Amino acid sequence: MFNTTKMLLVSLILAVISQIAFAANVGDSAPSFRARTLDGSQTISNEDLKGKVIFVDFWASWCPPCLKSLPDFEQLQTSFSGRNDVVVLAINLDENPQDANKFLSTLDVTYKILADSEGKIPESFGVSTMPSSFIIDKEGVIRYVHKGYKSGDVSKIKSEIEQLL
Repeated sequence: MFNTTKMLLVSLILAVISQIAFAANVGDSAPSFRARTLDGSQTISNEDLKGKVIFVDFWASWCPPCLKSLPDFEQLQTSFSGRNDVVVLAINLDENPQDANKFLSTLDVTYKILADSEGKIPESFGVSTMPSSFIIDKEGVIRYVHKGYKSGDVSKIKSEIEQLL
């Protein structure tokens, strides 16, 4: 019994350490990603967006803070709508796209929503908290990482983006 508990504890510690070790951090090159929009009409990759500041948010319909963050990120989209050097993206992680569409049907969101039901993109970024967002500069380097969401965060995120323009 003791050996089983000890092995389980060691496995858990190694899992946590590996998640930390593979997390994308400030100053790292952003992992490459390519995904289709939730409606399937377009494929977008961060390589296609080089030369632009990219705000990427990872979310899911089962995430209560996402209900608050997605509309706030619409404000972010609106504040940069006249610029072609800023892109606001959200990557949905629901296994069933219908769950995401149902969630979005109650919100007014105009920015691009990508789908990654297999979870490969958040894995490459080391996402461990929902929602998690990253700001990638024009050269493809991560300049800001934000985990979780609370009221007022969008002002800080907007300021971080403005510093990169």
